[in-house]
Amino acid sequence: MFRRNVVFFALLLCSLPVIKPSARSILERKLYYIDGSGKTGEARFWSIYLGSHDCRIIRKTPGQQDKEIKATMNLQFLSSGYIEGNGYGPGGKVQSLPTMEIRDANGERKIDIDSIDFIYDYGSKIQLKSGARGDFIINVEGDKKIANRFLIREFKLTMYYGEEILKEGADETSLKAIAFSKEGLARARSAQAQAEKETRSGTAQE
Repeated sequence: MFRRNVVFFALLLCSLPVIKPSARSILERKLYYIDGSGKTGEARFWSIYLGSHDCRIIRKTPGQQDKEIKATMNLQFLSSGYIEGNGYGPGGKVQSLPTMEIRDANGERKIDIDSIDFIYDYGSKIQLKSGARGDFIINVEGDKKIANRFLIREFKLTMYYGEEILKEGADETSLKAIAFSKEGLARARSAQAQAEKETRSGTAQE
């Protein structure tokens, strides 16, 4: 079992290319990753940007029937164990807590972070601890998406006026794959190599 510490998520002023995760408490969860150049690394507190997506979701309007709206949302996978969506629609700011699913030969089904062995192919594919492998689906209230970005930002514990807080890193790192154990990372590397081989083979045949 990995150690989880609840700390205050303090977002210090800095310029970011995407919407920041909200200022909520965040849990420590060790993550191992392969970056875009093939190097490995690890992080304790992190968010992974999954891209900007146009989503169709249902929202309640006071005094009116539920209405489908179109919202452009930035999706972040947080080390707290969930995905967070923030963006804007016709009425202003829109927030969501998408769920995670796997899509394989047995169909689609909801999963949670504790069932994941690794995610690879730039966030589009997943393998569970059970051995099931398929597409990694982000279910935004019924509108299902595949990650179109896979960028990690790390947070470091630091002292701020005598209080231990998380300080946001300045850089984002492009990822090929992530895992929640060193053994899982080895399996992720193998799956990633196979995916890249299949991509090269398919490109050569075109």
